[in-house]
Amino acid sequence: MAKSATAVEDWRARIERNLSHATAARVRELFSEINPHLVGDKLFEKRWSAKRKDAAVLVPLIAREEGMRVIMTVRSSTMPSHAGQISFPGGKTHPEDKTPIDTALREAHEEVNIPPEAVQVIGSLGIHQGGLGFSVTPVIGLVDPSAPLRPCPREVDEIFEIPLDFVADLANHITEERSLEGVPYKMYAAPYGRYHIWGLTAGILRSFAETLQDEDAA
Repeated sequence: MAKSATAVEDWRARIERNLSHATAARVRELFSEINPHLVGDKLFEKRWSAKRKDAAVLVPLIAREEGMRVIMTVRSSTMPSHAGQISFPGGKTHPEDKTPIDTALREAHEEVNIPPEAVQVIGSLGIHQGGLGFSVTPVIGLVDPSAPLRPCPREVDEIFEIPLDFVADLANHITEERSLEGVPYKMYAAPYGRYHIWGLTAGILRSFAETLQDEDAA
């Protein structure tokens, strides 16, 4: 138990230290970063030029006997957007949310039944801009292992966990090619077993992986 507690504190100290670096706080325009040649392209601009909507997600870390893990979800196949995709608990900012942390904790409670008081917030990454008009703030939090995880059937089909060691290995973060109306473009991905993590969620994982390195990664 002592060894496990030490490992948790080691991870937490590393994350806190690296979240203080400018690279962690920067705004990430994920599509533009890996598709600079398509910036300004009319096909993509007409889809993504609308006013962006604020949102936040919780990147929930939980200590298990086998090590630290990240809680993730498979969105319900009946959701109006991102149906069946892998994501973090999260969503759009509501008027009553005073900060992105409020949004992330509220959404995590609604989607996977994590009580806000069961989360120790470590810090936040900078805003991540996705391809469907959202500006998302990822909030990193340590979840009490006794938290009663339970999916909201309307929003979540499945809850699963991936090892933090997997996330920390930059070799597990790739880009893959997709196409829109015949125009190829790249997208972040982080395949894990039968779970194909891609898009904005994979981009956030990539940013988080940088904060897990021994030294600040650009």
